[in-house]
Amino acid sequence: RSRPVVVCAASTMMHVLARAISAGLLLGAAGAPEKNLRGAAGEGGVSGAAIDCKIAAPDKRLVMLTSTGLGTWGPNDTLVPNYNLTAAFRDLVLRLPDEAWGTAGAGKKQLARTKDIASLAPKDFREPDLYGELEVVIIEDTCFLKESFWNEGDAHFDVASGVGLNYKLANMTTDVSVVRPFLGKGYLDGGWCINWAADRPGFLGGLGFNPEKVRHLSLWDVLATEDFKTSIFELEAGNYKVASQNKAYSRNVLSDAATQLLTSADIIIVNGGNPDFGSFILKRFAPDLMAPVLRRVAEGSVIYVGQSAGSMLGSADSGLTFESGPLMLRMLMKGETRGLGLTGKCAVRPHDKGDTWDLPSAVYGALKGLSVVRVSNGNALRCIGAECSIVGITGLPGASVFSGPEDPHLQRLSRAFVPPPI
Repeated sequence: RSRPVVVCAASTMMHVLARAISAGLLLGAAGAPEKNLRGAAGEGGVSGAAIDCKIAAPDKRLVMLTSTGLGTWGPNDTLVPNYNLTAAFRDLVLRLPDEAWGTAGAGKKQLARTKDIASLAPKDFREPDLYGELEVVIIEDTCFLKESFWNEGDAHFDVASGVGLNYKLANMTTDVSVVRPFLGKGYLDGGWCINWAADRPGFLGGLGFNPEKVRHLSLWDVLATEDFKTSIFELEAGNYKVASQNKAYSRNVLSDAATQLLTSADIIIVNGGNPDFGSFILKRFAPDLMAPVLRRVAEGSVIYVGQSAGSMLGSADSGLTFESGPLMLRMLMKGETRGLGLTGKCAVRPHDKGDTWDLPSAVYGALKGLSVVRVSNGNALRCIGAECSIVGITGLPGASVFSGPEDPHLQRLSRAFVPPPI
């Protein structure tokens, strides 16, 4: 899809267009909703429907949970950047403490705030002056069990559009010989992970982030012993008896490098992939490394961005998926599906389309005391402090047949899932 072009003979027409954009009108044309932009360049101008996630004010958290990153997927595995998502992400960046940029932070933020959004959109929001000094860590543990991540013979090991991720691009230290016995047999997860660091529109490189300050990190890769890694691949292969022989969460000596990366990051991104394995890593295997990150998110000194599984993990609960097999959840998490809780009482169900997840989400939320926010591709749940909203193409959560948690029809249906008292 190409960016819509407006050709005007008179300079006054361009002035009218710029005024329309700053007034909150749409930039773009019919048939190109990804490039439409709601609101002005000012803070909060791109927000859509407000979502009550029961976060007590005052609060400083900066969180953005997406389905498909900063855009939607087009043909040939290409990402079509979404201007509302990009502007919403930019808004979060401008809320980071001045110290994130060193001594010149206040000035850089002030200059960025004075820019007319009409001058940013045609450049796909590329701003090296704003983004170039920020430190980013992309947590890739959710990708670790994907066939395409390790198998060089897989069609998606090298995605033609240049936005895919594999173990080489992610700088994994795990010896491939550990993984090789499990490749090509249908044991590992399908699909492929995106490379957030790619120098393409809608990715960090395309926005102007310095590639030397964007780092991939798998806590499992640097901390797990080879025996433990092998046992997890055995679990993926269904050999739970072999996997269960390694009962201890054995780790190598704590990596100072990993700790330093997490504590110095201005933006933490958790990629898509396997939510059960990701939950195990962040909550059971390396919670000591994540605890400082969660404190910094609460303080507003680091932004948490999730994509797909990473969004589920950042929310209140990651249970609403059937893509993962049951062994990870049963053996590693003992059935526990609580997320990191960065969006209060809101759990995210990404990739919402149609009504597939309407009834499961409503009942699941009612039984767990949560609000399940169904986020379609091209949208995200964003929380700035206690205020959460949907941003993106539509700015709306998935529609439901129920009016809300107090809907008597939902209450009736939910009670049918609760065993009667003995």
